[in-house]
Amino acid sequence: MKSPVISPMTTHLSFLKTPVAPLLVIAALLAGCAGKGDLVACPQVTAPLETVNGYQLSDESAAVVDMRFNGVSAVCEALDNGDIRMDLAIGMKLKRLEKNNLDDTVSIYVATAVVDADDEVVGNDRIVYQAGMQADSAPKYPVIDYRVTVKPDQRLVISLLPAP
Repeated sequence: MKSPVISPMTTHLSFLKTPVAPLLVIAALLAGCAGKGDLVACPQVTAPLETVNGYQLSDESAAVVDMRFNGVSAVCEALDNGDIRMDLAIGMKLKRLEKNNLDDTVSIYVATAVVDADDEVVGNDRIVYQAGMQADSAPKYPVIDYRVTVKPDQRLVISLLPAP
């Protein structure tokens, strides 16, 4: 007597023959644009030369840390009232100057000023950012995120501040 042959179940899904890649690309593009306003050219961001680097003592061990700006990038969006919202990423470079076997933190103080077309300060702010430093003396590259709203004819000035 012959045993019956059982064939594996086959599924015929016709939608698998539809090209999915173009649909995924379109969905990703639409999702990326959801909720975004009109991106515009960013106003100028500057830093006085004497404030782009400095030295600071770490919070716990009082080790000397060399800190400096390491570039700024921004994405700017036009708001309904005509103002511009700037989302900045302020890059920093931190290097502990002394050998130290302790994990530590260092507080970074950054001043911002919104300056109008007549070079008058119309607004200012102070950012305090704490960065972790591992026991080695390798440079660290933290990024400080900051958001500010300015008028189209204004610019932003950033400066490293000494510790209080």
